[in-house]
Amino acid sequence: MTGRLTILRLIFLGAVALAIWLDIRRPQPTRERGQWLLGAWSVLMILFVVFLWGNHVNFAGHLDLMEGVILQHVAQAAHGLPVYPAPTPAYVPLAYNPLYYYLCVPLTWVMGLDLPALRVVAIVGMALAGYVIYAAVRDRTQSAWWGLIALAFYATAYRVMDAYLDTAHSDSWLLASALAGTYVIARSETRLGRLGGVALLAMSFWFKQHGALFAVGGVLYLTWREGLIKSWPYWAVAILLGPVVYAIAPLGVDFHYFTWDVPRGWSKVNVETLARLIRFVAGNYLPLFIAAFVPFVKKERATIWHVQFIMACATALMGSLDWGSSDNVFIPFGAFTIVLGTFGLAEIQSRVLQAAAVAIAFTPLTYAPQTVIVSRHSHEALADLNNAVQSLPGAVYAPSIGQFAGPPIFSPGAHWVAIEDMERGPGHNAADETKAFALLDPVLHPTGKQYVLTSRPLSGMPVPLSLLNPHYALAQDYGERFAALTGTPKRYNHGFPRYLYEFRQ
Repeated sequence: MTGRLTILRLIFLGAVALAIWLDIRRPQPTRERGQWLLGAWSVLMILFVVFLWGNHVNFAGHLDLMEGVILQHVAQAAHGLPVYPAPTPAYVPLAYNPLYYYLCVPLTWVMGLDLPALRVVAIVGMALAGYVIYAAVRDRTQSAWWGLIALAFYATAYRVMDAYLDTAHSDSWLLASALAGTYVIARSETRLGRLGGVALLAMSFWFKQHGALFAVGGVLYLTWREGLIKSWPYWAVAILLGPVVYAIAPLGVDFHYFTWDVPRGWSKVNVETLARLIRFVAGNYLPLFIAAFVPFVKKERATIWHVQFIMACATALMGSLDWGSSDNVFIPFGAFTIVLGTFGLAEIQSRVLQAAAVAIAFTPLTYAPQTVIVSRHSHEALADLNNAVQSLPGAVYAPSIGQFAGPPIFSPGAHWVAIEDMERGPGHNAADETKAFALLDPVLHPTGKQYVLTSRPLSGMPVPLSLLNPHYALAQDYGERFAALTGTPKRYNHGFPRYLYEFRQ
């Protein structure tokens, strides 16, 4: 696969180089061949992402490791139940803020309480973020071509963004609200409009906690621009929609425990933490990251985009402090780097050099397209899995799945990621481990026949699942039988159901 990707990148660079060479030898009076070729490539990248939306939205399996437990959260909200109750073996909340879950509820009334509805919501957020990226660059450069290039950078970065933006997750809406709030503040000529921008930035916090940095960035920028006295309404809106609502929101007895106490225990500062961030930037965004500093070097008047780029860098640093996180923690950094980086590339005066620089920036983002296309046989595989599970003479725990839509077929239903989140990281202690591991008690001390279904051998699974290994023996290896349920590739690929273990005394 690596060899094919290298060939694809070489073909792309070779085609652009040929177009540039032809431009140099026989220049056109209008737009150069290199720019036309890059424009066509951009349209192709954008259309491929649209194709992926159709390919992914009705996929019967889980595109991401946590789609099943996210569905459980939306079910809690849809049924009027607290999203953050005390954890039980049936349901353990994740450490994310809840706005995405509630945003999905109205669409489930139309499409049903299933993953397609959740993915459509995510796709809308992804599309909105893409439009803001296009509009921001078009407005700044006064060029629809540069807006197209920025949108294509965003589309091409789909895989670099851990293929998360169209999954049942809150990342696309964190990004959409952070970008939209920034854009509204940049464009608004009235205080009321800028207050609306601050409200959008505060909303990003309610999708994921890192959004708080963008709210802070927006208010600090407006304070610098208008002065401390005149900026008090912005502070009031940000504080009201952030800390005040967070303190009083009736979302369950363990709302603050899961969204504050649990994630603050994950952070770890060491050499590898920073090395991960450096490797990620150098391997994926380096040309755009360098170009993003052109507006700073030129010492032009700072805009809200400059400030939010700094905040986006801060979110990447915060994300890297959690070594166990997926690369979706770098999504806001990538998006704001694309905006500022395209601003910088547009400063290049020569169209030949522009084309070369854009091609170089595209190259590390390019990926093998077949890696993100999911199987069209997923519904048959899921029906087969349902039959296999229901035919077993006992309960089945699928820690990497949680539950599928419809009547629950797994017992217990707690997802191992949510359990692991409660105890992992240097900020958690033995008491946290005890609280988390107690949720596995029905699997460690079953009252009847009990099975565990995993995607990897149980002996190689992380804590807390490794605690089950001494108590379970392999009953069946299904091999590739359920391979059609494989989701999109991520930093942590969850694979497909394969290994069935049976409890032994």
